[in-house]
Amino acid sequence: CFNHGWFVQAEAPPGAIFTQFRSCLIRDHKSQIGQEDVALYFVHWITDLAGAEPTPLAGCEKFVTKFPLPVLNSFLRSFEFVEKIVTQNETEVMEAYLKMRWSENEPSVGDLPTGDSAVAKMRLLCMAQMNASVVLDAFERLSPEDQDILSLEMALTGCVGQCFSENLCPKDAGPLQEGPAFLLYYGPAFLQNLQKDPAVQRLSLLAEMYRCSRELWPHSIPKVGSTVTIRIDVIKAMSIVDMQAANAEGDVWVLVKHNESEAFIERSSKKKLNKMIASNQSFQVLDLSTAAAYVV
Repeated sequence: CFNHGWFVQAEAPPGAIFTQFRSCLIRDHKSQIGQEDVALYFVHWITDLAGAEPTPLAGCEKFVTKFPLPVLNSFLRSFEFVEKIVTQNETEVMEAYLKMRWSENEPSVGDLPTGDSAVAKMRLLCMAQMNASVVLDAFERLSPEDQDILSLEMALTGCVGQCFSENLCPKDAGPLQEGPAFLLYYGPAFLQNLQKDPAVQRLSLLAEMYRCSRELWPHSIPKVGSTVTIRIDVIKAMSIVDMQAANAEGDVWVLVKHNESEAFIERSSKKKLNKMIASNQSFQVLDLSTAAAYVV
């Protein structure tokens, strides 16, 4: 019930990362939970991953040879923050972790950000990993509209009554925020594998995916405590040029709503598009023109 990768890479909002995990701890321990309970979970996590490839006496080679050191360190560094879920709420834990990652990033990316875009920038740093500097530089080149979309959507918590600190997010992501929040599944992979794309084009397309998601799930007070998963598997390793090639062949890229908690990006022919329209399937067509228009 806890996806460690979502936390370390800031891939998901706090609610999607912690709410079920915290509920399980409270249920299993009848509210008498302590940091040692979470620590025990991580002992199991380390041993399980170390032995994931059963080579006798060499299980830990998984860590030594197949985990980039910065990635392994980020996982280990996160343990003490996850343990705080015992005494803090989901968003407080997430905020403390994001601030630590920014402050300890190598090379330095400067002082902790403040203002409407602060949470978005801190999450982008974690998502992009080794591409953090170039992605953060690209954020400053985005249009105000794209910046606003990322700043708002990436600051929603997916938790009732919770928000990031007032000086780190837009007013609409404050105590009176509306939901649902969005989890862009494979968002980190999308920013870590830039292909030949300029980072600013990738970020603009990320904003377009959030924009389409919000069209399918308009802001709603009853959904403030929920998170919708947006699956971008099919394009996570594609370049924008490759996506445009599909358009040139007559196809389009669409975000298709499969149910009330999940949508997928798909390549669609005009024939398939017409069938979705005829069957009242909810979808949004991704507009690649804005991303492609950014000049390097």
